[in-house]
Amino acid sequence: MNSKWIISALEITRWITVIIGFQLAYFMGNNDIQRIHILMPWIVISLSGLTGIESLFFGKSASEVTGYVYSAYQRQSGLNNVSVAITAVLVLILGWGTLAEITILCASLIFLFLSSINHFWSFLKEGNKNIKNQLRPLMTLLLIIFILPLIIGALEQIQK
Repeated sequence: MNSKWIISALEITRWITVIIGFQLAYFMGNNDIQRIHILMPWIVISLSGLTGIESLFFGKSASEVTGYVYSAYQRQSGLNNVSVAITAVLVLILGWGTLAEITILCASLIFLFLSSINHFWSFLKEGNKNIKNQLRPLMTLLLIIFILPLIIGALEQIQK
């Protein structure tokens, strides 16, 4: 199987699972705490986990698709992403609660935000005109815009 096809499938899967997560969160959740509980694994496991798997098992192809040079740092970043996804699973299984869910969600979102800056830098300063470098900042910004009110609402509910 062509690994570049797998890279494209993983990219599409990441964003489809995020959309499904939002749909489920608003369909099944009655308040922001419940929505975060439903949404967190869909965002963290799909974005961090699938990105980590991509970096670890399809790193060279992923580098070619994005216009980057493959390196050990990509593998290291992949291991970090997988560790964040595993931590999200532990948070859910061990029932560490809303604050832990928000914490791992924020860690994942901060990484995605910083990564999107890297993609944008590569686009602007390094001439890497790959579509991912152009779309990643916009997609990450939209994700943060949609999730931030839920995080704030859940934190307000916890403080009451």
